[in-house]
Amino acid sequence: MKLLPDSTFPLIVLMTCVELFTFITARPANITQGKKELKRLYTEMRTLLEIVSKERHGNEMQEFEQSLTSLPSLNYKTADLKTVEVSSTLGQLYSGLKSFKFHLDWIQQKQEEMGSDYSKTKKLARRIEDMSHTVFNQIGTTPSELVHPSLSPLNTAWEAYQANVEILDKLYYFCIWYVRALGDLKHKQLSAQLHDA
Repeated sequence: MKLLPDSTFPLIVLMTCVELFTFITARPANITQGKKELKRLYTEMRTLLEIVSKERHGNEMQEFEQSLTSLPSLNYKTADLKTVEVSSTLGQLYSGLKSFKFHLDWIQQKQEEMGSDYSKTKKLARRIEDMSHTVFNQIGTTPSELVHPSLSPLNTAWEAYQANVEILDKLYYFCIWYVRALGDLKHKQLSAQLHDA
């Protein structure tokens, strides 16, 4: 159909209005979805912290040299919370969760070989795996630096015990940090929404 010259401009205006309306109505939905996902991650991380805290408390913490340098670094400071961002925080959280899952699988394999009860380790590893899927759905891509190291064999029950205690200890502080980081992000997101309202 051939449009008359004087009908072209009104049509352009109409199409622009439709696009603008679509953008305005879609934006709150995206924000709401992001808010729900952050709240969900925050809740799941708090639950994980409670579980790890109980597991850690159940172990007899003895003094020994911690040697698992392959575990995620925990060089966080309170001041870092002022600069946390969603994308970088979720990327680091995903990498950390996958690393702990890898180490727990390593422990579980040794526990199984020794005939020990590995049900708690398996349950914890599964929860971490499920949570990593939730984080992955948020970030959409796998961090490029995600590389699992080669781990030394655990030759004795004592070595397996030491490694398990060290993993739970590091996981405990890892959870504490990300509960705080996700809580801070959730608060910032809410403040931004109230400001835009």
